[in-house]
Formats: sequence, C-alpha cells, structure tokens
Amino acid sequence: MASRSISQVRWNICLLLLALLLLSWGYFVISFAHEFQTIKQQSSQQVSTLALGLEERSRRMFQVLDMLLLDIAEHQQCYQPEAINSMFNRWLERTPELSALLIVDPDSGQVLTSVNKDPLPEDLSFSLMTNTKNSDSSMQITEKVYRNSHGQNLVAIVRQFSRSGRQLQVVALVQIDHLLDFHKDAELGPDGSVAILHHNGVLLARTPDGNDLVGRSFADGPLFTQQLKKSPVGISRAPRSTDGVSRIVAHRKLSDFPLVVTVGTSTEWIFAAWQKRLYKVLFIQVVISLTILISMLILHRTLARMEQAEDRLNEREEHFRAVADSSVDAVLSVNNSERIGFWSRGAERIFACSAAEAIGMPISCFLQFEFEENPVTLKQLTSSENSWIQGRAIEVQGQRKDGWLFPTELSISAGNTAGKPFYTLIVRNISERKQMEERIRRMASHDNLTRLPNRGLLMDRLNMAMAQVRRQGGQFALLFLDLDEFKPINDIHGHDVGDQLLQQVAERLLTATRESDTVARVGGDEFALLLSNIKDEEAVSNACRHILRSLRKKFTINGIEASISCSIGVVLFNGQDTSGNELIGLADMAMYTAKRGGKNRFAFAAESGNRLSES
Repeated sequence: MASRSISQVRWNICLLLLALLLLSWGYFVISFAHEFQTIKQQSSQQVSTLALGLEERSRRMFQVLDMLLLDIAEHQQCYQPEAINSMFNRWLERTPELSALLIVDPDSGQVLTSVNKDPLPEDLSFSLMTNTKNSDSSMQITEKVYRNSHGQNLVAIVRQFSRSGRQLQVVALVQIDHLLDFHKDAELGPDGSVAILHHNGVLLARTPDGNDLVGRSFADGPLFTQQLKKSPVGISRAPRSTDGVSRIVAHRKLSDFPLVVTVGTSTEWIFAAWQKRLYKVLFIQVVISLTILISMLILHRTLARMEQAEDRLNEREEHFRAVADSSVDAVLSVNNSERIGFWSRGAERIFACSAAEAIGMPISCFLQFEFEENPVTLKQLTSSENSWIQGRAIEVQGQRKDGWLFPTELSISAGNTAGKPFYTLIVRNISERKQMEERIRRMASHDNLTRLPNRGLLMDRLNMAMAQVRRQGGQFALLFLDLDEFKPINDIHGHDVGDQLLQQVAERLLTATRESDTVARVGGDEFALLLSNIKDEEAVSNACRHILRSLRKKFTINGIEASISCSIGVVLFNGQDTSGNELIGLADMAMYTAKRGGKNRFAFAAESGNRLSES
C-alpha cells in the first residue's frame, strides 16, 4: 500500500510539473506569434498608407503635367516662337520636376522647339519617333527611361495635337525621381524601397540605389503575372531574387495613368526588435524549462528510491523466480550444507523431479562433481584455488530421478548472505549437443551417401594396419574396386537411381566382408577394401571371387533392374618399405589391369616395381 501511494504521488507531481512546463511554452509561443502578427499587420498598414500617398502624389503631378501639355497644344497656333520659348522657360523655372519641353514632328523625328535645363539625351528623337508616332490624342507616358548628364532618370510625357494640318507632339521630359523624395521621411528602414513601374513592367524609378535596375522589365515577375491580375491594390511578400532582400510590399495601380507604384519595407528590419526580444525570452524560457526538468528528475529519482527500498526484497525474489522459471535450463540454489533451496521449472523438466521432492535434498543426488578425476564438494570446487571455474561452464554428469545419466553443462556462482555462503547453479542438458558433435565427427570421416568410411578415414586405418604389421608381423590386403557399366545406368536412369545403386553396392560389400575389414568409398564409383590378417594370396583370391559374384547379381531399384560388375586391383602388404599412398597407387594400377583384361575380374600387383600379374 505504501509503495503504491508513493508511486501515485511521484507520478502526480511529475504530471503537474510537466503540465506547468507545457503551459509556459504554450504561453510563450502564443504571445510571440500574436506579437508577430501584430507587427506584420502594422507594417502592412504603414506601407499601404505610403503607397496610397505615392499614388496620390504621382496622380497630381501627372495631372498637372497633362494640363500643361494640353494647354500648350491648344494655344500652340496663337504664340510666336519667341513667346513660346519664353513661356517654356518660365514653366521650367516654376516646375522643378521638368527637365525639358519640346515640340516634335513625329513623322520626321525633327525637334521643332526645345527648351531644356540640361542637354537632351542623344537617343531622344529616335526614341520619341519610335514610341509615340502612333499615339492618340490622350497623354502618353513612354516606357523608355532616359538619363541626363547629372545621372537623373527621365521619362517622356507626350500629347499629340494638330497645327496647320500637321500632326505634332508636345513632349515633356520629367525627372521622375522627384516623386520618390518622400521616401527620405518615411519609416521604411535601411532596406526599404519605393518604385514606380510602367504598366507593361518596366521599372521607371526606384530608391534607394535603383539605377542598376531602372529600365529593366519585371513583366515576368509575380507582381504582374499574379498579384495585379487579382487586384490593382494589394500587399505581398517580395522574393529575394531582386536585390537579395525580403520585403513586405504594397502595390497600387493608377487608374488614370499607365503606372504602378510600390512601397516595400524589409522584413528583417521590421522584426529585428521582435527577434532580439524573442531570443532573450527564449533563453530565459529554456533555463526555466531545464530547471523544471532537472527538479522533476531529482524528485522522481528520490521518490523512486523510496519506493524501491520498500519493495526491494520482494522484487528480487519474484524477479529471480520469474527469470529462473522462464529459462529452459535448470536453475538451482544450494545452501552452505549443499542442500537444494530453490528448484526451477527447467530443473523439473531436466531431472524429472518436482520442486517439492527436490528441495532439501543433497545436490549430489542429481549432479556428480569431479575435479581432476576426484569427487569434490561445491565449497571445494568454488574455492580460491579453483577460482577459474567461476564464470565458466564445466561439464559434469547429471542424474535423473529414475537413475538415467546424461551429460550436463554447469555454471556456478557463489554468494554470501547473512554471513553464510550460498551457490547458484545453472544446469543445461547437452545430450543433443553431444550427439550432434558425434554426428559431425562421423560426417567428417564417412561418406554422406553410403555411410562408409571416406578416403581420409581409410588412410588412417591403412597407416595403423601398416604400423601393426611392421610391429607384430602378418599381412593384409588392400583392394581397389571400380564398378563396370555404372556410367550408362547413371546417364540413362538419372542420378537418383545411380545413388541408390551405390548404396546397394555398399551394402553387398559389407555383407561380403568380415566385421574386422574396412570398406570405404574413395570416389564416384570407386571403393577400397582393407582385409586384415590375410593368410595367403589364395584367401584373397577367394574373397575377390566372392565379391565379384555378389555384385554380378541383378540390382532392383524402383522397378528398374540393373546389372553391373566390377574390376578389382589387389596389393598385399607384409611389411615392405612403402607408404600408404604408394599402396593405393599399386592397387589402382592393378585395378586398371583387370579392367583392360575384360572387366569382371581381379588382378594382383607385383611385389616389386610396377609389374602386374592378372588373375
């Protein structure tokens, strides 16, 4: 009950602290997001107001200039050239935006009358003739931007009129940069921008630092391809592609004149103070959050230790029992008297004895401890002299309740409680592993198909037999046997029939020889026989004839009858100075002699050299 109460308090406190942490972060995010939106709205309103002011100023200026051009066109026939030049000079002096006033014949491109503050641009006549020749009677603003000797940007305002049957044009060159003077007093920041564009996308004026962009067409930009199509008035986010600065831009399209005005302010400048405050508060928020988390962790660990102190003994016992019972191995606990105190379910399966029967019994009833072939106790086995045993697995003999003995693998760990030693034993039944090792060992020395000894085991037994003859006397015979007519059967009926035929041949060879003899398969259809304790050649000849008769009998495999024979090469060994490989070579040569002699026969190898005799 106490542990559950502590656990509940621990989790309640942690949840409360976590909720406070989430609330603080939520307030932080919401407040700064709201402030961000407020700043954005205020900046948008500001640039919208400035764009409206620029639109009104541009409209008033071009309306005045239009009225001026219209007045000139209407009164052109009433004035003498001297009077016209005087009037042009007065207007230039009164109107700082004007740079020049001209009367142009659009058909010839000839300037009839010109009054200007600065020298006219060199390409003016060509440009006027090209851009305004077909203009109607309303005022036109050319998209061409000119630059005077002072580096000021000029645009041409043109109105067409008729005099004495001729179509003429009155042209005013306007310093359009004067429209952008109010930018100096506007709060747009260091990267703010004010621009005037022709309705076809050409930039006519821009401040600050707009000379590199003036005259460039932005018809493919989002302002003309998207925003102006949606609405002539709006606010958008300008990309960085123009000059590398991201801005909030307000645009307005003049309804009376082919112009578009834009006012933009840098987003970095708008949110600079907000961002600085964000970082400062974020740092404080992170510090507070880390403090809460560390406090929560310390409190959690403190209460957890208290809970663990309450349940430590019970948990250890239950954990040990659960782990031990879940193991397929036997887990045993033995006291200092070497009597069993704990008996797992794995031990019940391995030793076929229940826990009720085993607890209290001596461990020697189930495990036989031996060290250096002498019976020992657990205390002796785990002493400091034999400390290498701890942490390792050793093999001991196990005994089931019914007396059946089996090999086991034992791991021992020694402990101490209340000043008394105890031992924990983990026992694994390794009967299957031992059997598998024996099968692997047998597979390494025997042929997989016929289960006969292979060439390696034959050589071992041949060398042992040679050593025994040299030591004790006597003789033995080595037979090398090759099947006749085996390949056609294997090719015609398939490898499965061929394999079964080889298995039946192996069985007949085992039947035709003694238990003390060795029958081995050394190749595809080649066998070797080691006949020990042979009296003379006649005994060997009789054995060979018996083998030939045995293999001449028909074989039946899956309803298929097959007839084969064999050729046998024989070599006798009675202690001569030769090796096992040389004996096999002599027997092999004798076998080929028998095969050349007509098959189904045997041949003896000569005692000296490679002379062969056929029997």
